[in-house]
Amino acid sequence: MDVEQEYMEDALSQDSYSRKDPETFKECVLRAIEKCRIEMSKEMTKGKTLFIEKDGASIPVVIPDQRKVVEGCINMFHDLMLFTFDNIVIEKLKEIREKITALDDEYLNYYLKHEKWQPHKKSAEDKGAIPQESSFGNMLLQGKDDDRVELFREMFQQLVLLYKRKNELKDKRIAQA
Repeated sequence: MDVEQEYMEDALSQDSYSRKDPETFKECVLRAIEKCRIEMSKEMTKGKTLFIEKDGASIPVVIPDQRKVVEGCINMFHDLMLFTFDNIVIEKLKEIREKITALDDEYLNYYLKHEKWQPHKKSAEDKGAIPQESSFGNMLLQGKDDDRVELFREMFQQLVLLYKRKNELKDKRIAQA
């Protein structure tokens, strides 16, 4: 039996395909919160592709960028909660989105102000982005990514508070340690 066939059999045998009752909105939201909680508890590592050797063949193994996984989870939770938005969360999320958008310009301006090596500085000016070839640029890109994750964490917190305001979590425990 090959790997693809095993994967398909495992996927088809999972309970999600045999569920008889439709999932309620509350169950969907709690599952989304749990997924975000799990993904946010992992180390925020940059994605990469590793190659392992098996039977003389080099097989690529893709390790996803955990920061992008977290952003995807929070964006999915955001979309799920969209129809429940109130004025408080609309304003808070607008502020957070503006901060996320401003990060690129803030870090680029800082880079252009402090980069000493002219070829990298010129490349950044021409492309409007911090070059990855620069060690100083890589350090700033890491800081920008860290700040971005923190802003997405704030977004997650606002969405959970919204759900709480809507009394969906009143006297309920959501963590399943």
